[in-house]
Amino acid sequence: ARTECGIKTDEAGAVVCDPFLQSSQKDIFAAGDVCSFPSWQTGRPTRVEHWSHALDQGTNAAYNMLGKCVPYGNTPFYWTQHYDKSLQYVGQCESYDEVHIDGDLAANKFVAYYIKDGKIRAVAGQGRSADMLTMFEAFNQNKVPSPEAIKSGSATPESLRKTLQAGKSSRCKRMANIEK
Repeated sequence: ARTECGIKTDEAGAVVCDPFLQSSQKDIFAAGDVCSFPSWQTGRPTRVEHWSHALDQGTNAAYNMLGKCVPYGNTPFYWTQHYDKSLQYVGQCESYDEVHIDGDLAANKFVAYYIKDGKIRAVAGQGRSADMLTMFEAFNQNKVPSPEAIKSGSATPESLRKTLQAGKSSRCKRMANIEK
């Protein structure tokens, strides 16, 4: 579908963008709830309707309006809080073959690994924010461990933090807060 001004939209009404958040009209960029962009992690069009992505995409689109040619590649990260309980979600998984739970669901202190086609595609957690931020960074660095490594305990969020820190030339501000 196309809007009256000629911008291509998808069946849900989102503006279809390239990796640089540019629409089908050369001088029009999109960000936030209205933007559908190709995910480098799944290869499929993605629409993230969360304010943190709107901010990131707005900045990214502005760089590209200035000719910087920076593809948008942030990993989806959501959270919600109800009745003094917070739930966080990292990654993108529309369906899954298996869910591996690390922790105690009844105690609201767990990380759930969503596995599809032999890979961890998303992670949900409660009561383990440091582990969720570690997994967020693992997705961003494309260093998510295999499901087997997580299930066996040979890879843990703690061991992954060390690997991620060693691989970065500049430290992630979120990771620095975890260490405190």
